[in-house]
Amino acid sequence: MNRRWTRRTVVTAAVGALALGMSGCGGTDGSSVNSGADKELTYWSMWKEGEPNQKALAALLKEFTAETGIKVTVQWQGRDVLKKLQPTLNTAPAADLIDRNLPEVKSLMVSTQTASDLSGVLDTKIPGEEDKTVGDVVPDTYLQLGQADGKQVVMPYSIVTNGLWFDGSAQPEVVSDVPKTWDDFQQLLDERKKAGTKPLALDADIPDYAGYWYTNFVVSRLGAGAFHQAAGDKSGKLWKEDGYVKAAERVNHLAKGGYFADGYDASKFPAIQQKWAAGKADFILMGSWIAGETKTYAKQGFTYRSLPFPSDGASASPVEASTYGWVVPSKARHSEAAQKLIAFLYGKQRMQAYADATQGIVAREDVKVADAMADAAAAMKDNGTYQTFDGANQDYAEWWTKVFQPLNTKLVTGKLSATAFTDQLASQSADFWKRAG
Repeated sequence: MNRRWTRRTVVTAAVGALALGMSGCGGTDGSSVNSGADKELTYWSMWKEGEPNQKALAALLKEFTAETGIKVTVQWQGRDVLKKLQPTLNTAPAADLIDRNLPEVKSLMVSTQTASDLSGVLDTKIPGEEDKTVGDVVPDTYLQLGQADGKQVVMPYSIVTNGLWFDGSAQPEVVSDVPKTWDDFQQLLDERKKAGTKPLALDADIPDYAGYWYTNFVVSRLGAGAFHQAAGDKSGKLWKEDGYVKAAERVNHLAKGGYFADGYDASKFPAIQQKWAAGKADFILMGSWIAGETKTYAKQGFTYRSLPFPSDGASASPVEASTYGWVVPSKARHSEAAQKLIAFLYGKQRMQAYADATQGIVAREDVKVADAMADAAAAMKDNGTYQTFDGANQDYAEWWTKVFQPLNTKLVTGKLSATAFTDQLASQSADFWKRAG
């Protein structure tokens, strides 16, 4: 994909607003992001004091102030940062810069037009790397994870991706010969079953974890956008088309065939996840946080490896992903300083420091990631990305929680057949949209 064309499309959508909002930004001569008078800004972060992410950002903020003279007043608000900020958004926002993920931003800011379009930051030169702009170092596949209504409302810095995670030291044959198609992976699961193991781990009491299976099957068969399209189909009829039915049959086969670890349908999180980390299940379909979340109780010598969800017929099998990133309220008092900070933080050494401290995937592909994240980062680079749950949980949140999740949990735990699932999903979706108007 042509990066300049992609960026031009996004920028054009709000060129008038950006001309005003970025009037103090640097140009092509390599000047700084902000030549205005802003000498301070307030930053509210989603991280809590003591978390690795918080410690890494705190150090970088001090570096920014030392180099620019711009004072950053930071508050570590935790995951409810947007809910805390929301009452001030329409007047004088209490913070000039925040960080959060796209679903939260779409729900609380995009819907109220209180999030700035940060597309102009993409053409800003990175301090210390005057030959590179932000848009040069952040891949389009990552940028798209922060876009809504044609605008760049979230500038990504941390990427979370989903995949099938396993212990590479216990399964070197999978490392050397990664299954590319679902048929190949199904054969591998059958071999594990014959050996007397239950190969898949799932804490099905977490509705989103249960939801990974069906949504991934739909996308792996029909491509990105297919699940989102059906979720918004007010007739509900799309769910009964062949590709969606086949995806339900795949999930039903796993549930009825005894592929999931014992207790997955009745235990409480993180019981089955712990079984997986202890070597009592082979694979878990999960986000890239799994490495950090299980390292304290993983068996000795556990080597975190992952593979993208195999293609089940689609010509391409993109990787499910989401991003945490920076957001500037549209009425922020110090938006220029906030945008200058964003560009500063994209510096390669600073992104590397953040990646090292958090052991996660950052938004620059030229930064070395932790060994545990190498497979996941490579899969996104090779296959591209799409929004987690195909974005349906963002755009159709009430349908997602009231219609899809209850039915899907019954499907993945074997309480509904594939036929019953698709019939009920179709009828309940039609009823839901009829009530919604």
